[in-house]
Amino acid sequence: MMKNLENNIQSLVNQWIEKTDIFVVEIKVTGSKTWVYIDKPEGITIEECSSLSRHLMNELEGDVEFEARELEVSSPGMDQPLKVVDQYKRRIGRELDLKLIDGTSAKGLLKAVNVDGIEILQKTVLKQNKKKITQEDQRKLLFNDIKEAKLVLTFKFK
Repeated sequence: MMKNLENNIQSLVNQWIEKTDIFVVEIKVTGSKTWVYIDKPEGITIEECSSLSRHLMNELEGDVEFEARELEVSSPGMDQPLKVVDQYKRRIGRELDLKLIDGTSAKGLLKAVNVDGIEILQKTVLKQNKKKITQEDQRKLLFNDIKEAKLVLTFKFK
């Protein structure tokens, strides 16, 4: 039943975002709540989230399965893992913290994204003869090798 509801919501969201640059990050249905996470290259607005929420409520009015759950339409939080290629594209130039499938981790500046994976610039500080030397390495990672990717959040105070 939940899978049918999820598919219906996916279809309605796809219709609503057609001919826009908005993309779906995730749709999740649990026993008590439905989450729809959307985004776009320049960032999603509250108005767009509200509009989609109203659209779903209008289209699914009378659907007992839908109405039994709370609906939340929003962007994924900045602390949430990246899930789709378009999210990575939006984050080019930002630092990522990566957990890899093999149990290792990596951190670096996101330089490029393609359908297969990403390229990051990793900086390593080495000590040679009491001097610190920064070494930069480009590293390509396939999406299949990435378990989790999160933005490194930095706050600058003036």
